[in-house]
Amino acid sequence: MARAVGRPIKRGADLLLNDEEKPAYIRLHDIGRERRPRPLQEFLNDVGGLMLSADAPAVASFVAGKVLQKLLKTGKVRPLESGPRAGAPEGLDDAIDHLAKSGRKYEAIAGQFRSLADSLLWRRGRSGPFASLNFGNTHSHAVVVGPGGMEERADLRVGVIYMDRYTRFPDHVQTQPRAFILFSPGEICLGNSQWFSAATGTVFANDAGQSFAIRCTARPLLAVWCQVEPET
Repeated sequence: MARAVGRPIKRGADLLLNDEEKPAYIRLHDIGRERRPRPLQEFLNDVGGLMLSADAPAVASFVAGKVLQKLLKTGKVRPLESGPRAGAPEGLDDAIDHLAKSGRKYEAIAGQFRSLADSLLWRRGRSGPFASLNFGNTHSHAVVVGPGGMEERADLRVGVIYMDRYTRFPDHVQTQPRAFILFSPGEICLGNSQWFSAATGTVFANDAGQSFAIRCTARPLLAVWCQVEPET
């Protein structure tokens, strides 16, 4: 679990960036011309508020703050959809229900995310070192804002991770500094650190070039992450 030093990190090594095809990036002069749906704006506001709270680590708040600053302008927004979620994980509703019961400050976020989930493109995760058995069928992730998200843009990503009970995400190295917030209990390993247990609402960050692993036990895992994309 050591940090990679002295060599460039290939984007393919970052298992949260498994874009199946190159997204249709919008041009910079198109940023800010549209208005976000209310549930999306409120979701970003509330998640951002938790990541910037006094209890959050400074590094995570720094990453989230840069993302929130860019979010003052909007990308190209797809309309909210309704009906069955194509490709959404079966246990997602249960995970959202558990979040709603985790405390008053999470009730609104659970409702906002439930209304957004219909519009997300859910992808199965690629497996890798130390992943749990049948990982491809027990993990899904989606981009809320960013390449391939319901708000398409090239300068940042806000994503969500879902894992079934007793699932371990494979060890992998991240290409950019990334901030996370857990919306369920989980266990985390960052770089050379030991595994540690984290409760719902835990905010943490992982640096570029540092390995990352996450797992859950009796409760499905739901987490949101964000990062600023590298300039091209």
